[in-house]
Formats: sequence, C-alpha cells, structure tokens
Amino acid sequence: MSSDLRVVRTDRVDVDALADVYRKVHAAELHLVDHTDPSPEQRLQWTVEAPGFAAAVALDGDRPIGTVMGCPLPAETLWWRDLTSVSDPALVREWDGRTFAVCEAFVLPEYRRQQVGVRMFSDLLASRPEERVTLAVADTNTAVWRALRMLKWEHVGDLIPFPGWRPHQMLVRPLPWRPAS
Repeated sequence: MSSDLRVVRTDRVDVDALADVYRKVHAAELHLVDHTDPSPEQRLQWTVEAPGFAAAVALDGDRPIGTVMGCPLPAETLWWRDLTSVSDPALVREWDGRTFAVCEAFVLPEYRRQQVGVRMFSDLLASRPEERVTLAVADTNTAVWRALRMLKWEHVGDLIPFPGWRPHQMLVRPLPWRPAS
C-alpha cells in the first residue's frame, strides 16, 4: 500500500474521475445492463445531487482509487420498492433521519484486501446521525456480499433495482458504525 494513501470525507466529488475508477473496477461486467443503464456518470451524478449527499473518497496521492457514497433516505423514498422476502413490514417504513443509503461503493482491484473499503465505510459512517445504513449488492457479487456479512450487515430482502438488472440483496446495519471485531 502506498504511503500516500488517504481517505477524505467530502460532499463534493469529481464525477468523471470516479466514473473512470468505476469502469476499471467493473471492467469485466461493463457489458451488463447494471453498469450501462443508467451510465456510471448518471448514477454518480444522481447520488451527488441528492439532499444530504456525503462521500468518503480514497486517494493515492491525488489519484482517486475508490469511494463509498450515499445520502439519507427521505420519508417518501422509493428505496424499498419491489423488496421481496421482507420478514418485518416495519423494516421498509421510513422517516427523516432513519436511514442512510450507500448508493455506490467501489475500490480499484489493486487496492483490495488492504482494508481500504472498510476504512472508507468507517470514515463515512462513523459520525452519521441516522439509526441505520443500507445498501444493495448484486447477488452474483459473492466476495463483497461475504465481506459485508463479516462486517455485521444483515440481509433483509431481495430486489431488482432497475428493469433488466441482476437481482440484488438488500443489506442493513445499525448505526453508529463500529467496525466488527
């Protein structure tokens, strides 16, 4: 790991630079609808424009190598629409201040297994005021799913986020963030 590696918490990001990182991270899957419709730039821009947007960006020197970014869910969110296998209907009820949604999380392959992702999650979520955090992971992304389960994320249901996308598993974890031991 580079000695110039650092994580910066911010509410402003370079969408084009992060879209380039996204394409490198997902190079093997860029043919899938999940990664093209909407485009990485569109997805990142939607997240950046959401009220309460926040991000942790990992940098090696001045070069972005990954991010974890999201926003608080509003009471009238569509986040939970189409969620199946929900054991508790109260899970999908929202109110302002209840849930922070991680909309994007990725790190360049050469920086994996160095705790960069955990550090970005920790930096972003440690001081969040919400009760919980949620994210969706493609069910074929078993390595990330297993890593998140080790960090005490709970699988609460499944959904297809956009038409034509692969099924995703919805995960939730309580806040405040405390790295799993």
